[in-house]
Amino acid sequence: MYTFHVTFFSHPFPTPFTYPPLSKKYQQVRIWNQAEADQLNYGGELAPGSSKGRAAYAKLLVPVLEIERDLQTTNDLVRQPNGAGLEKANDILSKSQFVKINFKKVFNAFADNIYYSDPDRANLYLGGGATPKNEQSIAYLLRNDVLTNLEALQAEVIYVIKQQKGGEPLETEDLYLYAQSCVDGMTKYLELVPPGELKMGRELMASN
Repeated sequence: MYTFHVTFFSHPFPTPFTYPPLSKKYQQVRIWNQAEADQLNYGGELAPGSSKGRAAYAKLLVPVLEIERDLQTTNDLVRQPNGAGLEKANDILSKSQFVKINFKKVFNAFADNIYYSDPDRANLYLGGGATPKNEQSIAYLLRNDVLTNLEALQAEVIYVIKQQKGGEPLETEDLYLYAQSCVDGMTKYLELVPPGELKMGRELMASN
């Protein structure tokens, strides 16, 4: 059995404006992480609140939503009786977007270009810039939490498949824990997204 240090957030996150300021240490970590992101140039078209800005924001969200969908599917697959879904789960977790550097880039391309401006709705818009907002830093901490559980899940799926092939009893407690933690982490991450933009992103993903 593989043992990992996993960090859990025990409560749903409140609205963005109730977060206490993060320490300079975590802000600096966020700036270093940003260097891994794609360099996105929007040509000044994405003014806060503009229709183009909201559409582009939703488009950046689609790859994140695809990861959410795959992790939900994986959570269902690993729970099938007698390990029947383990191989399919492993296939999903072997996709390129679940390689660590690619996983980070998907989230960075989204989170590096958001900021809050509407105090009533806490809308996220494309802003850019090197200095992270507190909401961006929260997004990065959540992303890293999901990534930690993802890497644990990938290793655990391989381990349980080996048990299955060897005719051993399947140890599923950690497997279920990591799979559910990935899903829960994505839920918390997407709570940072305004409902309207989240709906737009889901519609874009469904149309692809």
